[in-house]
Order: sequence, then C-alpha cells, then structure tokens
Amino acid sequence: MKKIAIFTGYYLPHTGGVENYTFNIAKEFVNEGNKVFIITSRYEDTLPEIEQKEGITIYRLPTYSLFVKRHPIIKFNKGKRELIKKLQNEKIDFVILQTRFWLTTVIGGKFAKKNGISRILIEHGTSHFTVHNKILDFFGRIYEHILTSYVKRLVKDYYGVSEQCNKWLKHFNMNAKGILYNSININEYEKYKNEKYELPIKKQTTKILFVGRMIKDKGIIELIESYKELKKVYPLTLILAGNGPLLESLKKENPDCIFTDNLKHPDIMRLYNSVDIFINPSYSEGLPTTVLEAGLMKCKIIATDVGGTSEIIEHKKEGILCKPTTKSIKEAIKTMLEDKSYNQYGDNAHKKIIQKFDIKKNAKNILEMMKYK
Repeated sequence: MKKIAIFTGYYLPHTGGVENYTFNIAKEFVNEGNKVFIITSRYEDTLPEIEQKEGITIYRLPTYSLFVKRHPIIKFNKGKRELIKKLQNEKIDFVILQTRFWLTTVIGGKFAKKNGISRILIEHGTSHFTVHNKILDFFGRIYEHILTSYVKRLVKDYYGVSEQCNKWLKHFNMNAKGILYNSININEYEKYKNEKYELPIKKQTTKILFVGRMIKDKGIIELIESYKELKKVYPLTLILAGNGPLLESLKKENPDCIFTDNLKHPDIMRLYNSVDIFINPSYSEGLPTTVLEAGLMKCKIIATDVGGTSEIIEHKKEGILCKPTTKSIKEAIKTMLEDKSYNQYGDNAHKKIIQKFDIKKNAKNILEMMKYK
C-alpha cells in the first residue's frame, strides 16, 4: 500500500475537468489498495476543513475570498501549517501536483522536496490563464511565468493530460516525460446507457446540450448566439448544464433555454442519453472531460478544435471540429442537423474512448510508474 497525496487548486464539489480527473484517479488508487489524500483550497467556508469521502481523505487549506472563483489564494497562516503538519505525520510516499499555476502546487512541491518524497507534476492547460482583461492578463502572464519558474525548482518530472499539454509545457522550457491522459470510468456506459434525464420539453425538437462552467472561456456566449440564429429556421432546444458566475444573467437573458445548474454526476450521465447533439464550444482545453463523457454515451459531438480535443475527436470521424466563433459553431450545428451520415459518429467516439481513455488502465500506469521514482 502506498500513501499518495494529490495537491490541486480545486476539488469536488467544485466542478471542472481537473476536479473530475483528480477524483477519478484517486478513486482508482483507492480501489487498488492505496491510501489517498487530496490537498486543495477551502474555497467556501461551508466546506469542512478535513473530511473523508469514498475512501479519500480531503484536506482543505484556508483560502482568501479574493479571486476565489477563478484562482484560489491560499492563506499561509497557522491553519495551513497545522494541516500540512498533519499530512507530514501520515508519512506520504508519493506526491502528484495538478497544473503549474496553483499555489497548491507550490505548497505540494515544497512539502515533497522538504520530506524527500518523489513527486510529479501533471499539466492540464494549453494556454495562459485569462480573465479577459488586457491589463490583468498581461500581469497574470508575468505572475504565471514567475510561479512556474519557482515550481521548476521543486519538481523535475512533468506530464500532460494530452499531447497539446506537453507542447504547451515547452513554452516554459519544461520537457514532459510522457502523457497521462485525462480519462474516465468507462464502466459508466453500462450503468447509465438505459437511463434518461426527464427534460421539460413537450414538442418535438432537436435537443442540444452544453455541460460546463458558465464562464466566457467555455464559449457559452457564442453557443447561445448560434442557437438563437438557428432557432429561426430549425426546431431546437438548448440545454445548459453547469454553474458559474454567468449563470444568473444567462437565465434572465435566455428564458427559452433550459438550465439544469445543480445536477450531480449521475444525472449528467443520464442527460447525455436524453439529447441529440452535445457541444463543447470552449476557447481552451487540456483534454476535455465532458467530451470524453459525451462520447462514451454515444452522443453526436461538436467541439472546438482547441487543446487536446482533436486527440479525442477526429474531424468527420468521431464528430465535427470547429472554431470557437459564433459563425463556425453555427455552421457545425447546421451541418449536423442536415447530414444524417453523422449518426455513426457517436458509435465511433464510444469505441475510441473505451480503447484509449479508460481511467482504470491509466491509473495502473501511474502506479507502475511510482515504483521507479
């Protein structure tokens, strides 16, 4: 049995690809007989400082409220020191650091180096972090480079969740040692394939689904604009599943869309079975979990050709790839609506995900790698 500590900026119930990857990989480590600790931010005061869920021990570090929805800033105070001391008493064998730019990565790197613990960094991004403000983004890039240069002193073994993540690491003069693909539990197909989520739709329409954070980076504005234009010609319903800072304003501005903002994972999986088309219109991705999940459930997929998405979806084989613009998204939807040959793409995506993105296989690969670190 190994004791494995995973340091990540956010963790469940916060939603996102990194959070899901962290949970899935941790759960598989536990299933293989290991003890797992998640060290993350306490981004809401209502969350317990320490808790155990599904065999995983979660430590939540004290966090400032400033920027907490986009970039958690950890308090380096007595509470943080006490939690790290408790972790030190656990005699951790291996440390995994999620992404370069979280302060939890610095904390985890220092912890591992001080205690002589083997560690790796897994990168999930393919572009600079952005808040879509030129001035803030300029200083943000400087901050990101400074933080990354410090992280490089703490950890030397880097991996990406996609080929594109590894290419992005070179921007920081970091040479990846391999790919640890973002992956999902492929057994969930059998679990949910015959279950559907009941939607409040009475008339016959083509149902289009988005799942993700309600933030500008996810391309949600472009998707809604595309939908509004196409709805003038085609009978469509747009379902938007997820939380985020834009949620309330989007609800007010788009009363004809269906919002399912508080769904848990099982209902999300059922939702994939209840729609005709899944769309991921994001500006940037590492390797998108929602595309993996939708493909597993045999959805017809449209996705923007960003980050590692093309490693999942080959254009006109497992789905349609487009640009993160209103025009390109609209044309992709129109093409899929009018060309019935796209019906086979769901089956193609399902087969590829089963073969390549199985969390059980990839977790075992990481455990095997730990033997030689």
